[in-house]
Amino acid sequence: MQEFNREIAKQLGDLLRRAREEKGVPIEKAEATTFISERFLRALEEGRWEELPGRAYALGYAKVYARFLGLRQEEVVDLFLKAYGEGGRREHPREARKPAEALLPRPKKRRKTVLFAILFSLVALCGVLLVFFFAPLHSFVAENPGKSEETLLIGDLASPLPSESPSPSFPVVLRLVAEKVTWADVASLGVTMFSGVLVPGKAYVFRSEGPVEVSGDDGSAVRVWLNGEERGYLAETPGPFRETFAP
Repeated sequence: MQEFNREIAKQLGDLLRRAREEKGVPIEKAEATTFISERFLRALEEGRWEELPGRAYALGYAKVYARFLGLRQEEVVDLFLKAYGEGGRREHPREARKPAEALLPRPKKRRKTVLFAILFSLVALCGVLLVFFFAPLHSFVAENPGKSEETLLIGDLASPLPSESPSPSFPVVLRLVAEKVTWADVASLGVTMFSGVLVPGKAYVFRSEGPVEVSGDDGSAVRVWLNGEERGYLAETPGPFRETFAP
């Protein structure tokens, strides 16, 4: 096994930092949006990956951060694997010496990106207006550790869950807490409520009028509570899973 390549790690970190600075995003805002602590984000940007909880966490954080910064996630993952001495995807001879700057969004596409962002904002605004005109059928909130008494940390998983009475408007109240970086998709009544990485130690609460379906890549790493009652893990064994929780 090849040794960890700190030079490549630093190269990827510089790429992440430059992308964030070019967007004018303070690292505090990146922390609030990605739910990754500032300490870990700085460790990624400065190539100090030994300060991260582990390789699985580092890869998950790198994917989330790349998506947040608008970078090509596949290229970032490929660079990440190379830092650990793995081949990643095979490079075409003409791409073998492609500089790291090539991973940044191309200036030519900025106008198209801006137009897409405006269109997306208009669609989001329409969605907000619909929420005001129609009663909500479901809701989702991710609780930040240290900011809510109901939030569970990994060390608190053995403790009793604070009492929670389901809201009369939402007969299904689902709480998920991941023990490691895990991808999950949550949907209800034909609407996707969440699709992304579950950050370890963070509580994700979903409320809906109808059945809630949860699927992902490893249910054995995610604990679940239904209407305040602990139900163990989403799956008994590692691997892809799909589970439905009804009223």
